[in-house]
Amino acid sequence: MNSCEIQSDPDGTITAVHVTARSGRSPKQIARDIEAILAAEEGVAIDHRKISIAQYGETELAPAQGMGRVSLSGVSLHHAPAGLEVEVVLSARGLQATGRAAGPGTRWEVRRTVAQATLDAIAKLVDGEPSFSLGEVEEKELGDKRVILVCVNRSLGRSESHLIGCCQVGFDPTQAPVFAVLDALNRFLGTLNPREPVEYEIGPAPSLRG
Repeated sequence: MNSCEIQSDPDGTITAVHVTARSGRSPKQIARDIEAILAAEEGVAIDHRKISIAQYGETELAPAQGMGRVSLSGVSLHHAPAGLEVEVVLSARGLQATGRAAGPGTRWEVRRTVAQATLDAIAKLVDGEPSFSLGEVEEKELGDKRVILVCVNRSLGRSESHLIGCCQVGFDPTQAPVFAVLDALNRFLGTLNPREPVEYEIGPAPSLRG
């Protein structure tokens, strides 16, 4: 599975689950996996008819026009008296944006602060005001591996959809929330236009030397 969007009504009841996945497993198998995960992890029963699966092959993996591929350039953490300050630097189409966020310095809050800084960087990269906000950020055990799960909320007029991303925790655990957020937004970033460079916000300031 590559990306997942969960739509719900104002009461929180799931109305639709949209999934994109690579070819290799049948849509019926993927839908059964989704049903099983929701039932086991969240105690939620969902009608399989509410689950839609879109599959693609290797030839369809080229980045879309617009923002294109967003890559991580760096993550830095600064411990301050009031807590933790995080900076996340993202790059796309030759531009760079630094996102910032602050929060408690506890281990469990670091992941959320990093994810929030990632969304702040994305907001500085794209043209216009993106309709994304951070939802839940959790760490789960998957066999002998640890994964970060991130829910990014996307406003759609009066309704809201939920984009799910995940990343295995590797050598540098501070990077996992960044890649989980990018995974959640993967299907939308290629459709967004990059913002024009602004001094001190995106990219280096122009040189004053003649």
